[in-house]
Amino acid sequence: MKFKNIYKVAGIIGLYVLMQSRSGGPATQANLRVTGGPNEGTCANPTCHTAGSFDPTLTIELLEGTTPVLKYEPGKTYTLKITNTPGTGNPARYGFQALALNESNAQAGEWASVPAGMAVKTLSSKSYIEHSAPKATGEFEIPWVAPAAGTGDVTFYSAGAATNNNGQVSGDGMAQDSTIIVEKTTSSTFDPNDDIARMEVMPNPVADMLNLRINTRLGGAHKIRIFSADGTAVKTAAVTLQSGKNEEQVSVSDLAPGLYLVQLCGDGHMAAVQMLKK
Repeated sequence: MKFKNIYKVAGIIGLYVLMQSRSGGPATQANLRVTGGPNEGTCANPTCHTAGSFDPTLTIELLEGTTPVLKYEPGKTYTLKITNTPGTGNPARYGFQALALNESNAQAGEWASVPAGMAVKTLSSKSYIEHSAPKATGEFEIPWVAPAAGTGDVTFYSAGAATNNNGQVSGDGMAQDSTIIVEKTTSSTFDPNDDIARMEVMPNPVADMLNLRINTRLGGAHKIRIFSADGTAVKTAAVTLQSGKNEEQVSVSDLAPGLYLVQLCGDGHMAAVQMLKK
């Protein structure tokens, strides 16, 4: 009986250490890759966080100053902003892990500097940025240096946890997102056919319903995101597009009057247009 009790205590201690180690970052503490990227899981697993609480939503933005950008200039420094927004309840702590990959799923660019409360871990020649300690708010901003010219599209992957901070794996929520940023190239000529997708707001200014005309080369699942003038994501809608001309509607009756950026993103797509809400 004594030996059984010893094993039981040892098992409890081991489980406690395992759970506590995740709070210091899954890659740093346990070599876990949980961004939701190619061939990766997320932080919603039995030894990390079980999803189901808080109904969080994750958004990824690349900022130049405070302005979201759709294209990057090679070698330029930007800010990757990850926002974890709970749909219900009040999480006590937030954590995240993120990754930037090129079209060959290799590391793209580099993390310029590591902010306080974050850490970088290299696994399988890929550089993962993550929390080193849970944060009381769901916003994370990381300086990122764009890769060399000729790299092509860069995809950012991230997964984040909204937790109750009770030291257990249950009672938490998980969200993930990805976004594609295309390389900005210089050219003496402009060919409108080079655009993968184009959007038009009809009419503009907009009252209660945003009507979008979208012309795209490739169909499939996409997201329409609306950003306020200060770069805050205020609305996200999932749409399925067909190759060619599409018309989509998004209710904006809950948005305050002002200027907004409407972004379309999907597999190989990136387009944006301004919207004036009246």
